[in-house]
Amino acid sequence: MKKIVFLLFLSWSTITTTAQKKFTLSIGPSASISTLRALDAKGIGALLAGEYQFHTRFSVVAIAGYEHFSTNLYDPWAHVNVTTFNLMPVMAGMRYYPWPFLYGGVSTGIVIKGSEHVRSRLAIAPAVGYLLPAGKGKIDMGLQLMGIPQGMGISEQNVLERGGYSYLSLRVAYRW
Repeated sequence: MKKIVFLLFLSWSTITTTAQKKFTLSIGPSASISTLRALDAKGIGALLAGEYQFHTRFSVVAIAGYEHFSTNLYDPWAHVNVTTFNLMPVMAGMRYYPWPFLYGGVSTGIVIKGSEHVRSRLAIAPAVGYLLPAGKGKIDMGLQLMGIPQGMGISEQNVLERGGYSYLSLRVAYRW
C-alpha cells in the first residue's frame, strides 16, 4: 500500500512540476478568404480566446469570434443575391507546442448563424501559429482553416445554408 501511495504521489508531483498551469487570454482581428471557388467571399472579424496550458507542450483552448463576409452569391431558394453574411464561431480544442513559440492544433464546435441566408453548422478548424514576445504579453499570429461540412438539406438551398464550404483566416491577437 505504501508503494502505491508513493507512486501516485511521485506521478502527481512529476505532472504538476512539468505543467505550467498558465491561463492566457487573447483578443484581436482576423482576415478571411473563402477556399470554395463557387463562393467568392472575403471577410473581416474579431476573436476572443482563452487558453489553459496544462503541460509544457499541450493546452486546451476556447475561441469565440465574429466574422463578416462580403460576397455575391445567388440564393435560388429565396430568389435574392446575398451580398453579405455573418458567422459567429464558438470552438474548443487542443494545441501542441513543439517549441515554446510555435504551435499546431485543432478545434471543433459550432458556427452560429449571424444573418439571413445562413444556417448554424458544426465546424472543425485545424490551425498553426507563431508567438512573438511583445512587452508583458505575446502576439499570436496564426492561420486557421475553418471547415464547415455539408449537412442535410434541400438541393435548392444555397451553399451557406447547406454547408460544404471552408475559409482560411489570418489571425493576429494580443495574448496576456
